[in-house]
Amino acid sequence: MTFRIDFLTLLAFLGTFQGILFATVFWLKNKSISNKLFSLFLLATSIRIAKNIFVHLQDLNPGMIQPVELWRAVVYAGISHQFAIGPLLLLYFNAKLNSKFVLQRFHYFHFVPYVTLIFLTPFISWSFWKNGGLWLSYLSILIYFLLTIRAYVRGRSSVDLGTNIWLRGLLGGIAVLLFAYSPALFHYVGYVGGAILYALIILVSGYFIFIGRDSLSIFRTKYETSSLKDEKVREIQDQLESEMEKTKPYLNPELSLQLLAASIDVPSHHVSRVINQEFKMSFADYINSFRLKEAESRLLDPKNDHLKISALAFECGFNSVPTFNTLFKKVHKMTPSEFRQKSKH
Repeated sequence: MTFRIDFLTLLAFLGTFQGILFATVFWLKNKSISNKLFSLFLLATSIRIAKNIFVHLQDLNPGMIQPVELWRAVVYAGISHQFAIGPLLLLYFNAKLNSKFVLQRFHYFHFVPYVTLIFLTPFISWSFWKNGGLWLSYLSILIYFLLTIRAYVRGRSSVDLGTNIWLRGLLGGIAVLLFAYSPALFHYVGYVGGAILYALIILVSGYFIFIGRDSLSIFRTKYETSSLKDEKVREIQDQLESEMEKTKPYLNPELSLQLLAASIDVPSHHVSRVINQEFKMSFADYINSFRLKEAESRLLDPKNDHLKISALAFECGFNSVPTFNTLFKKVHKMTPSEFRQKSKH
């Protein structure tokens, strides 16, 4: 019996293989937590796409007999990986947007559905996926995708232009795949349609990673190729400290890296470098450190006793009271209310 494979299926297969290759490269190069997470994201996505190629090959070769156990393992495990794709995407964005991001124990709870389904694969029947499981897997990715967009919108001001372009491009590519794999369109694109789109996205990504300029910075040490001289670094550092002391731009809840850079007439990527390298902080952490000091000062001032904690937080530049409370407690080991009460004794 002749084995059949058409050009589009071959293209989809090569794209999936390249996705796995990229996953290996990201795992081995510049071993940051963000690269590790992106590697796992690519691997999980490639496994999920490979499942569709497997099923499509079965359709092309109806006479090809597969053991039931093998079919179940490939198909059910492939679908189960959709429950890993979403959490890995969100964690990757959090790591890229926050230079101090570390995996906490609670992060692993995102993967409970995935681990459970992988473990139960031998015991799950097709009826589970047909009667809601597939919808849940798609809904899982969609929810995490929306959470990732929210994380990006909140943290984009703390990263440079190159990283912003990369993250926006990644969101766009995932949006295309989500659209293609949506229950409404899947009937038209079939098993191999989304796989071909994935292959094209991987090929385009490969171009920007390996042929494009240094916008991603995944293979080099941060600031390794920067032309910023030490004297200029110290000058920008002094400008930043002076600006923070005199005009207190951090009181503006809409303050971004670009706005701060414009206020001292320095390119934003230079400001980002100085903050990261000299202050050992991300932009968000740097600004919040001043907001926290301002809040501490105001909490100690009896003139502000009439103000609610929420009002005081907003006056200090925070646009979220829970964020203020969390950061304050992390620094002072007590809540703002407890800090205020303690200062009165």
